[in-house]
Amino acid sequence: MHVLIAETHIKMHNRMNNIQIDIGTFLELVSAKYKKEEIVMKMIKYYLLLFLLSVAFVVLSYHNWFFLPALWLCISLACVLFAYSTNYPSVFRKSATGSIPVWIKCILLPYLLATQLYNAFMRHHDKVPAIQKITDDLFLACRLFPSDVDMLESKGVNAILDVTAEFDGLNWSAQQENLYYLNIPILDHFSPTQEQLEHAINWIKAQHQLNNKVVVHCALGRGRSFFMLCAYLLASKPDISVREVIEQVQEIRGTARLNKKQLKRLVKLSNQLKAHQAHNLSLIINPASGSGKWFQHDNAIIGELTKKYTLLFHFTKADTDVKKLSESLIESHEEPHTLVACGGDGTVGQVACAVKNTHHHLGIIPMGTANALAHVLWGFSSKIDPISEACDAIIQHKTVKMDTMQCNGKTALLVVALGLEEQMIDNASREQKNELGQLAYIKGFFSALVTNKALNIHLALDNQPQHEVKCSSIVVANAAPFSTVLAQGCGAPDWQDGLLDVTQLDHTDSTTEQLTTLAELFNNSVRAPDAQNKNIKHCHVKHIQINSDQDLKYSIDGEIDSATELKIHVLPASLSIIAS
Repeated sequence: MHVLIAETHIKMHNRMNNIQIDIGTFLELVSAKYKKEEIVMKMIKYYLLLFLLSVAFVVLSYHNWFFLPALWLCISLACVLFAYSTNYPSVFRKSATGSIPVWIKCILLPYLLATQLYNAFMRHHDKVPAIQKITDDLFLACRLFPSDVDMLESKGVNAILDVTAEFDGLNWSAQQENLYYLNIPILDHFSPTQEQLEHAINWIKAQHQLNNKVVVHCALGRGRSFFMLCAYLLASKPDISVREVIEQVQEIRGTARLNKKQLKRLVKLSNQLKAHQAHNLSLIINPASGSGKWFQHDNAIIGELTKKYTLLFHFTKADTDVKKLSESLIESHEEPHTLVACGGDGTVGQVACAVKNTHHHLGIIPMGTANALAHVLWGFSSKIDPISEACDAIIQHKTVKMDTMQCNGKTALLVVALGLEEQMIDNASREQKNELGQLAYIKGFFSALVTNKALNIHLALDNQPQHEVKCSSIVVANAAPFSTVLAQGCGAPDWQDGLLDVTQLDHTDSTTEQLTTLAELFNNSVRAPDAQNKNIKHCHVKHIQINSDQDLKYSIDGEIDSATELKIHVLPASLSIIAS
């Protein structure tokens, strides 16, 4: 025994010194790690043998035309061998939507082509159908091809859970056919991690809540997909045993089998799966926001948020009272609960109105035209990929206290504006916003500049006497991004200081002077001003009252309203919001 250990040590030492691969030592190390996984070990030996043959092929073809193809095959098999010997499915870089990057496809093309041919052959000669119904809303299948989309539709299946790592999924077909799709990468004959199981269970629950039928598939529909489907049934039926659930599925799909390691892991996790209760997350969704942005991003949102949460969907209609809906959800949860507003700033404001001054939390997924609050919370990155930014923030769930403000009994998070800002929003019709997006606001802003209407109002700040004001714009801001230029009298408002920022733009008949003033405000949005323009007045207050002899049109967080009197005050630290 001592001699054997000494020889092994010498071999390892020589390998490090000579940078040579000692196959015997490699197998010893792998065998030690997977001594209880006979099937996995056989696969590793199989890939190792193929790799060695490809190395020999490279050596023999060194001076021939097929040297490069041989080297390509060798590199491809080396990557696959590494993936299986270390249980590292990320080698394939398969995304949640099932796609493998082009550069990975180029490297692994020999292996991917061989896998596709093998799967097609095995499927053609399989004893059972490619897709089989297990329960009313759950199906089990082998590798799916684009030609299967019609079959899925005929069975009413509109959600696909792909638990493979080693080949491209149906991502392009799924998107084209408006199918929900999620990939959880697991190598053949391996078991999912607990995190992957919980993700899959949450995702299937979400699909069933949306009344979608789900198909779970792997390469042959025998191992990984069988494991995942059994795990879901155990989680959804606490009274059933592992044996019963396996027999239930095998009665339908007789070829379904778990290897010893998979079976042992399923038994070990069965109690945890039955007790699995992810935190609930209520999504309040305005499907009309942003010309139907929800339906453009719902697959990605559901796929990301189900990593941690059980999702509860609540879709609004044109006549839905979003505040009352949110209040009813809050009443049904005694423990702190998170309501996620999926819509524009108007939807966010209505949900916030219900959440404020409670121990519950507000999350947002920006789907409107401007999405100003998202810009405040996450900066310019919210303009690049707002959906991913929002989902990441909700997963991390770091909450902060935010000030809100009250305007004539209505809750606002951002700004109450009269004059130019209100006219800009009023001029941007729903049709223009659908067609032009944020450019509709720019067009509306220039229309307001050309009109150049003056506001004649009476203004009272905190406990000071009321005084008469003639101005082009007055903006009362709790929070505002730098793009809300007319709120930047002293830089970006601080939404945690317990104060409101009031920016007043005096009226002038000179277009040049007015443009100069606006340029100064834009400069203030980038950095705090050293000295203010004479036409810009700014102050911090807790209360403000605005009166007029006639009806005043004003915007409150992007919504137009009117009144002869506006009473506005700040509510410090009144809202718990997910910020990052």
